[in-house]
Amino acid sequence: MNKMKIALASALVSLLSLLAACQNENKIIILPVAGQSTLFKEPYLVMTDTASEIKIVWQTPRTTECAIAWGDNTLYDLGENVTTENSAGRNQHLHSYTITGLVPGAVYYYRVTINEKTYTGSFRAAAAASATDLNFMIYGDTRTLTDIHNTVAGAIISALQEPSYNTFILGAGDLVSSGEDEDVWEREFFNLGNVRRYTASVPFISAVGNHDLGAGLFEKYFPYPYETTEGRYWSFDYGPVHISVIDQYIAYDSSSAQYAWLENDLSASAKTWKFIILHQPGWSAGGGHANDTTVQTDIQPLCETHDVSIVFAGHNHYYARAIYNSVYHITTGGGGAPLHTPESGQPNVVVTDMSNHFCRVEIAGNTLNFYAERPDGTIIDSFNITK
Repeated sequence: MNKMKIALASALVSLLSLLAACQNENKIIILPVAGQSTLFKEPYLVMTDTASEIKIVWQTPRTTECAIAWGDNTLYDLGENVTTENSAGRNQHLHSYTITGLVPGAVYYYRVTINEKTYTGSFRAAAAASATDLNFMIYGDTRTLTDIHNTVAGAIISALQEPSYNTFILGAGDLVSSGEDEDVWEREFFNLGNVRRYTASVPFISAVGNHDLGAGLFEKYFPYPYETTEGRYWSFDYGPVHISVIDQYIAYDSSSAQYAWLENDLSASAKTWKFIILHQPGWSAGGGHANDTTVQTDIQPLCETHDVSIVFAGHNHYYARAIYNSVYHITTGGGGAPLHTPESGQPNVVVTDMSNHFCRVEIAGNTLNFYAERPDGTIIDSFNITK
């Protein structure tokens, strides 16, 4: 018994030392790998359109009252609140709470208590609007092959050890194979160990993919501040960037309401760097799906007019880089779906690679460096853009 007490005390000291070290270095804590969760969805972060806020979402298996507390240390002494479920029907028992009044770039800690069991996490608040530097990651098409997705997510966690990447992660859609099935969402996305780890500490922002559609689950699990109740499109600012998220499963051609919104959204932004994320690429390398002609004929001219640097997409399960009139079109569909074989000689495509991967963007003032990377750290493509 004494040996057990000593071991427990040693483990507690080690944990407290880890927490203290992370706080001293102003780093978020990436949670350790855990076993099967007793929750349908453990607490994860959802970005709002207000830089000084973050929304935390989780789902319990039955109706229960939960409590959340948060702080700038692990005393969680800045605020606390009781939550009740805010959804019913097929997707019942979903809870959420929005923490407000965040200081730009500061690290915060949160604790969710459910029936005396606690779930903890930490995050870095969004950068100040005046920030000139920013790093973030992107990947897409994570569906179906869960072991591969978990491996890619593990590489993303390794990149998050660099505090400058404690910002957000973009998704290019097709997160799961059957978006109308709640069990599939849990099996292929939310309950993967490494996905649970990073989504507890970094907000994930995804465009909707064709496989994500059905039963309204995408918009319930990801309650972003959508512009309309009919579509899943919206935009946000983060430091020096403006990102527009497009829904290609309602009208988005030049006669549509979404197009009118996008035109106004891009023209109203004075950010140095502008990006679009959607699912179906305008220029890619075939082998899975054809190029999206609406992106080519309608979205591309807006990119040229309003100085959009990169359009991120997935849909084809590989990496490809295309350039058209100085606008970069990146296909990043190697997150876990069965790989497609890119076809050679496709218009405006300059690089292809049939591999699982994720992408990193590093912005320093007027310079952007981009890297496409396999989980083993191999760089498969890189380029830079200077404003």
